[in-house]
Amino acid sequence: MQNSFKSKLLPILSVVLMTFFWGYNWVVMKQAVQLVGPWEFAFVRNFFGAVVLLLCLAVMQKSLKIINFKFVFLIGIFQMIGFTVLVLVALVHGGTAKISVLTFTMPIWANLLALYFLKEKMSNKQIFAIAVSVIGLLLIFDPVHKNADFKSMLIAISAGFFWGCGVISVKKYNQKYPQVDLLNLTAWQMLLGSIPILFIIVAKGLAIYEINPYLWKASLYNIIFCNALAWLLWNYGVKHLKTSEVSTISLLAPVIGSLAAFVELHEAPKINEGIGLAMILCGVLMMILLASRGGSK
Repeated sequence: MQNSFKSKLLPILSVVLMTFFWGYNWVVMKQAVQLVGPWEFAFVRNFFGAVVLLLCLAVMQKSLKIINFKFVFLIGIFQMIGFTVLVLVALVHGGTAKISVLTFTMPIWANLLALYFLKEKMSNKQIFAIAVSVIGLLLIFDPVHKNADFKSMLIAISAGFFWGCGVISVKKYNQKYPQVDLLNLTAWQMLLGSIPILFIIVAKGLAIYEINPYLWKASLYNIIFCNALAWLLWNYGVKHLKTSEVSTISLLAPVIGSLAAFVELHEAPKINEGIGLAMILCGVLMMILLASRGGSK
């Protein structure tokens, strides 16, 4: 049991660290899409993030060969367009805290997909931990709220679904090609996923944006920390943890994002949203505790 915990400690810590990068990034992205289009910003963070990782591969003298172009391209579509682009589009008009949390309906989709595609089973305690988090999400979603931005919320939930598809795809890829370096997979998924984004930008017409200091800082933060490093941490966690574990731990990100939105953007959470955040945090802590006790076999 102790060995099981030690083997999972590093993957758990990698996902937790990733949630801090992505959590604060909700505030950064919300302000960035007010300065530049969501598709353009997505291309910058994806393409140049991939360049950074490919340079790292070259410096470390690791293989730059792509294994199964179609498979990696599919992962890139799910995670770079289905997730990243839709998140940015939703943030244009939606509130930061609510959009960040609704995107993290991902664990629901990922675990449902894992039951069928990966034949993963969940213990009753894991199901309970996820249920607590889901109830927290529903409280924040507030489906009966008449003034809610339905379109932005629907886009955010769709982003969560495609991210879930990406999680399953990465796990299937790792099962089929366990020898592939994670740095290689992360770099190529980002690069291939950015190509269709560029085509769409050109097709809809290039726009000229004013480049200011904040946009530069936001771009660098996204390229280095939220794409190159965070996707590497995420894929490492996905490879070594069960879908239910990695997806539930990742729910820390919207909690951090909501708190950052409150502090920096003065988006005060409502009572139901505060309760929802607390429930999500409880679900995450329960899942981490179950993983540390070897609850997932």
